[in-house]
Amino acid sequence: MTTTLITGAGRGIGEQIAIKFASEKHNLILLIQKKNRKISLLKKLKKYNVKVDFFNGDLKNQKFIDILRKKIKKVDNLVNNAALANTKFFLNLSVKEFDDLLNVNLKSVFQLSQIFSKKMIKNKIKGNIINISSQLGHVAAYNRTAYCTSKFGLEGLTKSMAMDLGKHGIRINTVAPTKTIVNQDERKKTKKRLNLIKKKIPLRKFSTTKEIASIVFFLTTDSANSITGTSIISDGGWTLGK
Repeated sequence: MTTTLITGAGRGIGEQIAIKFASEKHNLILLIQKKNRKISLLKKLKKYNVKVDFFNGDLKNQKFIDILRKKIKKVDNLVNNAALANTKFFLNLSVKEFDDLLNVNLKSVFQLSQIFSKKMIKNKIKGNIINISSQLGHVAAYNRTAYCTSKFGLEGLTKSMAMDLGKHGIRINTVAPTKTIVNQDERKKTKKRLNLIKKKIPLRKFSTTKEIASIVFFLTTDSANSITGTSIISDGGWTLGK
């Protein structure tokens, strides 16, 4: 049975990716930060009758990364979804905040991708690595210095990894959503802000977690066998121009 490892699986896009892959009968290895998400996730995944293993920890912690290296023997797919956000104006951004965000959004992706691509090669697995990027990995935005830095870096990392690992049959791609509603309460609490954002999207709609999860799954299928080193931008047309 195919095994897929998903980081940041505790909520939002990561949770929906877990549900999608479970529905396609993949065994799952889920990385979560908050232990209380395990019970909720298990309830949602139970009906699919697949094996689910959880690892609880912080991707900024090197010891946690080392535990994953030692305890997880192999995977067929790695989905790097975990990410931090930061909305501070450039001059107000601290070095610690910048480092913390890059450690999760970029450095952990580098480390996990290196760890598990080595295991793929060792086990002769022509696997997939899918990195969840953003439209802000393609265009900049106000008050997003740290976040844009991480996502632009992620796009470059993905392309370079794809060049190096192609000879091993390992494909690496990103999925880059626009604003995605992960909590329905957000529609009520930030209605004015969301309306302003929606007006900037030609299709006048946000990405959904189900859409993103389906794109991620597609990239692991035979239909995507020739797709590597690219970004599937699901942004409703945001990056087309003004």
